[in-house]
Amino acid sequence: MPPEFFPSTQTGQDQQLDNALLEKLLQLEQTIKTRHPAAPSLTVAEILKWPGMLGNDHTPMEESGEIGITLLQTALEDLKAARIREGDKLKSILLERLNQIRQLLIAASPRIPTLIAAFEEKLRIRLEEILGTQEDDRIHQEISLFAGKIDVDEELSRLQAHLDEVERILNKGGSVGKRLDFMMQELHREANTIGSKSVDLEISRISMELKVIIEQMREQVQNIE
Repeated sequence: MPPEFFPSTQTGQDQQLDNALLEKLLQLEQTIKTRHPAAPSLTVAEILKWPGMLGNDHTPMEESGEIGITLLQTALEDLKAARIREGDKLKSILLERLNQIRQLLIAASPRIPTLIAAFEEKLRIRLEEILGTQEDDRIHQEISLFAGKIDVDEELSRLQAHLDEVERILNKGGSVGKRLDFMMQELHREANTIGSKSVDLEISRISMELKVIIEQMREQVQNIE
């Protein structure tokens, strides 16, 4: 920000804006905002306080250039600090979402063995009702087919691996936006597959929640370079 400046006690008629200095100052501001749109704009009060702006304290061109550089450095430092704060906030949000997904995976894992056991019991009862006997070979064959259709262990394992990778990328820092965007696609693919294999209301609910959380993460990732 410019140094504090208090105009001398001249009359309002004597205090005229230095249009050349004003134009130069506005050009400097525009240059900064072109490169860094988040940089704050000068206020009217700051412009009027600028040395030499009211024509009663003309600043040499060299000093004016130094002041412009100082203004640029201050704006860049403010922008950098703001980006760091925003990055820390986004990282915290994404890590929280990762934890929510992990909790859903913990809930989903024991569902498959329970579904297979329930299917086996129903199949045994049904065969005994129809045939008057329990054909173990046929039961094993049907169970294998059923288990193959609903087994999502592989998808759950890949999801866990993707979560670990997302966390690693976040902790590494730097320009990670594209990498995180790719990981969001991978997470969504596995969550969608889990939903397509589901024959259980709870697994379907978990799949839907996974996709909602992943979409929330994807929206946040769009703000990361």
